[in-house]
Amino acid sequence: MLHVSFQAERDVEELLKSFQDEKRAVANEMGSNGTYWGKWKQYLKPHVYRPFIIIHFFNLIQILCGTSTFVIYVPGIVLSWKTDGSLDITLGNNLIIIVRFVFIVASCVILLWVGRRMICVSSGVGSGITAILIGILVYMQTIHTWIIFGFVLLYVSFHTYGFLFMPTIMIGEILPSNIRCVAGAYIFTINNIVKLLAIKYFRSVVTAVGTHGLFWIFGVCSLLCSLFLYLMLPETKGCSLVQIEEYFLQPKVLWHTRKKCQNIRNTNI
Repeated sequence: MLHVSFQAERDVEELLKSFQDEKRAVANEMGSNGTYWGKWKQYLKPHVYRPFIIIHFFNLIQILCGTSTFVIYVPGIVLSWKTDGSLDITLGNNLIIIVRFVFIVASCVILLWVGRRMICVSSGVGSGITAILIGILVYMQTIHTWIIFGFVLLYVSFHTYGFLFMPTIMIGEILPSNIRCVAGAYIFTINNIVKLLAIKYFRSVVTAVGTHGLFWIFGVCSLLCSLFLYLMLPETKGCSLVQIEEYFLQPKVLWHTRKKCQNIRNTNI
């Protein structure tokens, strides 16, 4: 307990020191330029724009992975499979709600022991493969409805424990403190606009590509998102906010080519 308290106190001291150094650097640049260009110049630093790009892409691609649109249009999608009368639409919706609740609770526990990278990548790979299998089963049109819906519940499970809420968590963990509020507000605003457009044209897309094509899109986008996160997303579990900022200051881009944040100290931000 004393060790945890000491570590928290040291992290706060490092964060305050980093903030003060950043504030002095901005003030010096503003003074030397005589304009506010120095203030805007801070947004072009690697530890600012790199995590911003990662988290912005992670949030946007969620829409194409089906995290939002699938929940809204579940009744219509399930109804389109109800060819043998074996699946009640209300029962299907209730099962999806129960599965989401269970895996949301489970994810809160998983975060205590499992790293963020593992959660994100496994969530994307699992939901991507499952979505592609659902598309194949729907395309065959000879599979029992309950079998398809079982894969749907599996797809919802994979999505829920990782992709559903990890983008929001990562905003608080990898964005630097000096832009977190502004960048977070911008990301949520853009996401809501794009999500509104996706919902508006969702039925048109389903009509054009079919239900099977829709899940193939979900699957491919989930796998691409997993690949991107595997290459770019740092592991933040056990790292202080200062260590995460220091990690992004390294010249190399890919995760496996950089020193991990636990081994980086005393970098001048």
